[in-house]
Amino acid sequence: MSAETTTQAEIEKILEEALEYGQTGDFKNALRLAQQAFAMAADGAHEDAFCDAGIQCSMALGWLGRSEEAIEYVQRILQRVVKRGDQVREARARAVYANVLIEMGLDSESYQEASRAISMATSPDQADVLLKAMDLQAIAMIFADNFDAAAKMLDEAMMIADRYDLKRVYATLMMHLGLLNTRIGEAKLEQGDKEAHRAYMQKGSEQTEHAIELAKQFGNKRVEMVGAANLAEFMAEFGRFEEGEKWIEHWYSLEEIATPGNWVHLHYTVSDFELKRGNVEAALEAGKRAIEVAKDISSADNYANAVRRLGNAYEAAGDYKSALEMQKKFHNEFRKRSVEKGHWQGKVDELNREMERVKNLLQDASSNMERLKEEALTDPLTGLANRRAFDQHMEMLKNQPNTKYAIAVVDLDHFKAVNDAFSHVLGDDVLRQVAKCLVNGCRATDLICRIGGEEFALILNGSTPAQIYNVCERLRGSIEQFEWSSLAQGLEMTASIGVAHATAGLTPAEVFAKADNRLFYAKAKGRNRVVTSISAMERSKQTLKIVS
Repeated sequence: MSAETTTQAEIEKILEEALEYGQTGDFKNALRLAQQAFAMAADGAHEDAFCDAGIQCSMALGWLGRSEEAIEYVQRILQRVVKRGDQVREARARAVYANVLIEMGLDSESYQEASRAISMATSPDQADVLLKAMDLQAIAMIFADNFDAAAKMLDEAMMIADRYDLKRVYATLMMHLGLLNTRIGEAKLEQGDKEAHRAYMQKGSEQTEHAIELAKQFGNKRVEMVGAANLAEFMAEFGRFEEGEKWIEHWYSLEEIATPGNWVHLHYTVSDFELKRGNVEAALEAGKRAIEVAKDISSADNYANAVRRLGNAYEAAGDYKSALEMQKKFHNEFRKRSVEKGHWQGKVDELNREMERVKNLLQDASSNMERLKEEALTDPLTGLANRRAFDQHMEMLKNQPNTKYAIAVVDLDHFKAVNDAFSHVLGDDVLRQVAKCLVNGCRATDLICRIGGEEFALILNGSTPAQIYNVCERLRGSIEQFEWSSLAQGLEMTASIGVAHATAGLTPAEVFAKADNRLFYAKAKGRNRVVTSISAMERSKQTLKIVS
């Protein structure tokens, strides 16, 4: 068995363990293992495992409240799987993406991504992806007060979960059915119907307790933990405080898997619980803890709930000035998060436009290949060779298996921020200057291509690994050290570079994949660096993260 095959098997085993942790709600360990698999796959031609690990990293990061990092992972993986036409992984990635977006308060965007996942998850072995997407759509409907549609979606999802014997998923769906009836009950109370309010709350409580029983039986600690906090709220609503205390204690018995979002939920639950039984000081203390934790995560719903509970506690304490301050804080934070939401909505739209563009190109390529062959091989903006010229050269290398070469993939760091802060016109000037840096730093025998956006690829002929590294390090330094302020005051620019060498048994596409994986790894390790390999020690570390 070859070393490549052994590594692939090792990666798959680690990913299976990571997935198990994720399904049981232990996202810290899920992330630790997914990042280890990601680092291992990044150092080899393990494209499927690389994408699977990236998707799992995104899922765990999203649950841990690290939304920006989660989006960085999943958007890059989506770009790769769409280009490959891998709809199975695209469906899974979009379901994870939808989950991150709903945690950030982007309900409509989450709903759309979940819809795309549903349209792709068409085989029985994708039932878990289908159910995750349906569940997210139901939650978005609940938040939009579209209760009838949410109920139908959850009922259908529960039938599918039962058909495929997905007990852990069934527990999640049951908990969200309890959430649905809670929201209906709250709406009834706003309408002044106290009897209907209590009936729906009782129903929600029973469904949540049933979800916890299933979670205990089939190993879904996240449902068990979230459900325990929910039941404490129900018990406070019913005035059954001793039972509520037991559920809070049960929550603490699971605290080793608690994410920041779970802690916010617990603290504002305790605040509401203590307020309802008349312990105002304890309610204030818990509310303040909820706000403190909520500041560092991207969950809009958690933050809003924390602010509301603390405001209620201040009002009960007769501290109307602080209660008013909480209202102001809420509105200020709402405006701030609205701006942030606008930024992320833009990124979502940008990604979707790019996905459509790539899909259209792939369709054109298959139906109109002769026309595409006649297109120019030069990028009009930079004067470099374009993606088509790069692909043609790669095809040539494929037919010359003994040729010695290396591929370097160069990506500008934070280039979107340049376009946002200075304009797309200036962004074009930056790309032209980077092209000059690359041309000046390479040899006449090297091929320099702009393969898309702010990404460049170099095919470097011959030379030893040390010489290739020196070339790439020189290129990186020339980009960093250029007087960017001559283009705009305050402008700075750096680049990350991933490098791979042709070796026996690797196709040019696999060499490129290794270089691209190492570029991704360079980004994850802090940007502005050249990565030519990843040591065994480095692959075993669990410190990998995307630095935004």
